[in-house]
Formats: sequence, structure tokens, C-alpha cells
Amino acid sequence: MPAPLPRDDSLPSDLPGFLARFATEDACARLLRRWRYPGGFACPRCKGTKAWYLGVRRLDECAGCGHQVSLTAGTLFHRTRKPLRSWFAAIFLFVSSKQGISAMELGRQLGFREATAWAWLHKIRHCLGARASELLSGIVEVDETYEGGVEPGVPGRGARTKSLVAAAVEVDVDDKGFGRAKLRRIPNADRSTLKEFVDATIAKGSSVLTDGWAGYGGNAIQGKAHHPINVKQSGRDAHQVLPAVHRVFALLHRVLLGTYQGAVRPKHLDAYLAEFEFRFNRRHAASRTLLFQRALSCAVATQPPEYWRLVGRTSPRVPLSKAA
Repeated sequence: MPAPLPRDDSLPSDLPGFLARFATEDACARLLRRWRYPGGFACPRCKGTKAWYLGVRRLDECAGCGHQVSLTAGTLFHRTRKPLRSWFAAIFLFVSSKQGISAMELGRQLGFREATAWAWLHKIRHCLGARASELLSGIVEVDETYEGGVEPGVPGRGARTKSLVAAAVEVDVDDKGFGRAKLRRIPNADRSTLKEFVDATIAKGSSVLTDGWAGYGGNAIQGKAHHPINVKQSGRDAHQVLPAVHRVFALLHRVLLGTYQGAVRPKHLDAYLAEFEFRFNRRHAASRTLLFQRALSCAVATQPPEYWRLVGRTSPRVPLSKAA
């Protein structure tokens, strides 16, 4: 994924100003073109640098050879029939809410059906999940927890709707407390699984703090200084031994149960973890506008999956007429 463009301080930081700035399709298309062609338009056929924008069809027509290039192809807005201004408003509302926004609330504010708002939110989450990010470094706490929906009559880990989530959190970053965090859904807490998670999220040379779980032993943590702490022998609670990662788990739990009412299914949990990670790692951003620009850079670089993948199906449904 390409690096984001330099911040644009001219963008409004409040919702009324944002909606006024992007009240027309042309205004949205101009900003989208800046992110799509940071070095200026380049025709894929003749390499021409001049083009006319056909707003009705969202096409750039090369002035040299007449080749038409879709402005939204290969992006989050690929093949969308909705106005770009609605998409921009949805992304701004998405990043503006610190605790996330439900499909029901987004649909209410934009005048969409809840199903449409749900699909849009998952497409945005998919783009955020595909972004590139640096590995954690320094002192990093690692632990696991169970998260997911609530199953009536089956409390705790026995619920079928719950999944195991691993998290790694930087601590003591420039005397500002917690740093960045990375979260992943994992199938189990075996040594090979935890090793894969640690290798994929933490840079070599870091110091890793864990509890005394045997899954972190052996070769699970290589190239890093490992400092396991036996919680029972320490005489302290787990949240006191590893405060940073447990604080992150508490915040995640609050979001899943509060904003999304515990209705997160295991097949969609990865998307919600990507959203939470995006918000948490940018909690100190000076304005929501910066988050909008970062989300837009992800939207330009990533095409959303097909709807059947989005809803968690294993294959597209074939109409009966074609199946016959």
C-alpha cells in the first residue's frame, strides 16, 4: 500500500464544514483524483498527462488517445452506484466516532437501509485491515483473551460465538504510557500459533513481556528478549502484571458490547479488530480530518471484496436457472 500523501490542513475538522466542502460530486472527485494520481494523471495506454473528467460516468478521458479510465476502479468505491459525497460522509462519520458507529446509526444519519450501511461499514473495515503498518518495538506486552458475541445460557469461554484474540501492546513509549497495539484472531494458544503472531507483529530486538503460559516457551519468541511472569507466584492479578494489554482488552470489550451490542460473529471479528486497532493507534490524532485522510488513502489503494465474501459465504450463490 502506498504511503499517504502529506496532510491537508485545509480540510474541515467538523461535520458541518466537511459536508459543506464536499456537497457536490465534483468536489469529491477532485480530492479523490489527488489521492488516486498524486503525481498527476497518467494514461495507462499512451502515458498522456492531460484528461477530461466525465462526471456522470466518473471517467477520465485521455486528451491524447481518448482512452477512458474509471476514477473509482480498483478502489473502495469500485462499481458503486451511490454518490461519492455519501461515501465521503460515511467515512467521516466512521472515523469521527471514537467508539465506532453501528450500521443502524449510520443508516439513520445517511438515510440508508441498515443492510446497506452494514455492507459499507464492512467495506471500510476491509480497507483498513489491508493497510501496511510497522512492527511494534521496544517493550511489548503480549496476552490473549476471548472475545465475541454473547450466547444465552453459556457464559465465558464455553460460548460458541467467542473467539480467541491475541494482542501485543507497546509500553513506556516516550513517557506517554501505552503506544501502538496489534490484535489478531487466533485459532488456539499453541506454541506454533503464538510464535506466528509474535513474529508477525513485533520487531526483532524488542523486549516481550508475557505471563507464564507454556505456549510462550521454547522457540515461540525468537530474536527478542523474553520476560515471562508467573501471575500466581507474583501474588498479583493479571491486569496488574500486564496492565497495558489488559487495558486494551477492556476497551475492546467495551466497544464490542456497547457500540455493537455483542452482535459480532466470529467470521466478522477480524474486521472489527482492524477497526479497533486503527482507532486505538490514532487516538492522539490532532483532528478527525487526519483520520479521514488516512482512511481515504486506504480506500484508494484497496478494492473491497465481493459481497458473498463480505457476508462470510464460502462461494457465490448460483441462481437456480443457471444451476439447472
